[in-house]
Amino acid sequence: MMEKRLFLINQSAAFFVDPSKDFNTEFGILHSSDLKKAKIGSQVKTHKGIKFFVIEPTASDLIKKIIRLPQIITLKDLGSIIAYSGIKSYSKILEAGTGSGFSTCVLASVARNGRVISYEIRKDFAKVAKKNIELFGLDNVKIINADIKDGIKEKAFDFVLLDMPDPWKVVGLVAKVMKIGARICTYSPSIIQIEKTIKELPDTLKVERLMTVIENDWKVELNRDILRPQSDGLTHTAFMLFSRKVMI
Repeated sequence: MMEKRLFLINQSAAFFVDPSKDFNTEFGILHSSDLKKAKIGSQVKTHKGIKFFVIEPTASDLIKKIIRLPQIITLKDLGSIIAYSGIKSYSKILEAGTGSGFSTCVLASVARNGRVISYEIRKDFAKVAKKNIELFGLDNVKIINADIKDGIKEKAFDFVLLDMPDPWKVVGLVAKVMKIGARICTYSPSIIQIEKTIKELPDTLKVERLMTVIENDWKVELNRDILRPQSDGLTHTAFMLFSRKVMI
């Protein structure tokens, strides 16, 4: 199992800390004796008296600690996927293309009383994904180290996410294991992939939307009279094609 880590935050900084060791920061030393007694909601002080709060880390915090192999689905895109998929706390979700498992973990955190079953063809990726699932502290995820094209053992899924190079090869197979009204999202960086997928959609699936999300953060430094868009940002990452099962 992954060792216990505390997430500490104040107005100046945020840290993941191993409570079994003293932790040196620019704000002073956080002693292991204090960290071992800390709980969610409590405070700890450095030897200089600087306070930090112990909080439960969110996905945007944990993304900094995950082990990354392939490119992950960004938070800006995952936000749209969650919003437009209609998933609930008890949803049953199918994913193909686990990769490092970040999207798997985010979806499983939303569907905390449901289940996520994720297919990953590469053994090394599946191994890393399982470590990241431990980091998130999730027990509602099943990673299957296999090619989804070879068949899907379960059915009655509320949502499907396909993050794979050739989703058009499995949309017909996946449609058969979806509930009526369930949605599928294919995540593809190239519009050619989307075109091929649309052409292979079975009659049981109806296209709802095709979208991409552009993100532009703002620089906020009011003490320097700065409040403007950043010069850089996350522009195109991938196209998201949402389809819905409307008939058997």
